[in-house]
Amino acid sequence: MSTTTDLAVAIEYSRSNSSLIFKIITENNLQRGADLQWLSAFPNESEVLFPPLTYMQPTGKMQEITIDGYKFTIVEVRTTTA
Repeated sequence: MSTTTDLAVAIEYSRSNSSLIFKIITENNLQRGADLQWLSAFPNESEVLFPPLTYMQPTGKMQEITIDGYKFTIVEVRTTTA
């Protein structure tokens, strides 16, 4: 699972009539993905890769925002591994 730490990048890639973005919350370094910016095809973008069997547990927090007429639902999740 590849992600970005930059909300503007997430918005750019997910822009549609109704988009879903996950806000990933981690509690320690073991739950954080590996920084791949040095390896990315887009080196100006901060990219993080999570390992296989990383699960997203919703926290119940959500918010909706509208940017340039596009609606985004942001759902907060916590990472857990099997």
